[in-house]
Amino acid sequence: MGGKSNWNLTEKGKEQARNIGKWLKQYEGCQYSFKMYYSDLPRAAQTAEGINEALNIPSQNLIKSELLREFNLGEGNGKPRDWYKDHAATPPKVYNPDFRSLPDAECDTEFYARLKKFADEIRSNKDERILIVSHGGALGMLQSILIGGTIQDIPKRVFMGHSGGVTRFVIQPNGQVEIDYFNLWVS
Repeated sequence: MGGKSNWNLTEKGKEQARNIGKWLKQYEGCQYSFKMYYSDLPRAAQTAEGINEALNIPSQNLIKSELLREFNLGEGNGKPRDWYKDHAATPPKVYNPDFRSLPDAECDTEFYARLKKFADEIRSNKDERILIVSHGGALGMLQSILIGGTIQDIPKRVFMGHSGGVTRFVIQPNGQVEIDYFNLWVS
């Protein structure tokens, strides 16, 4: 299980990151006045580096954030799926945001609160154009939050990204959120 593991990006992942950077430069003009926020876990940091090979965003506009880490599976981080299946608690039949699959794992309430804090930070700053490089589960939760989702919405609405995918959100001055494209595969 991936989770909060300190894995390095594969060669395929590095190539995907470079391709995303080239695409963002060509189609989005991302080399101009952008800030890039990225998870401090190695695979996301390495993805941000690969993207930035094409964009050359100045170092002062590259912001590492622990808030963008993937869901913390506790003892299950980095363990094989079979180990996780043998050791994780069975989820309740009725959704409980405080459920923990392992005693030291993060629950959805904590995961949501962490990513809500990040969403509130980016909404409150003056930066108009930002890039976010993170992980599938974290990006899915963040996307739900950006369109107004609450912790109670989790069982009804789950977004998941895929490696090499790009999503574009536009937050209007009135707070309305538009999704220009979602999980567009550019690599």
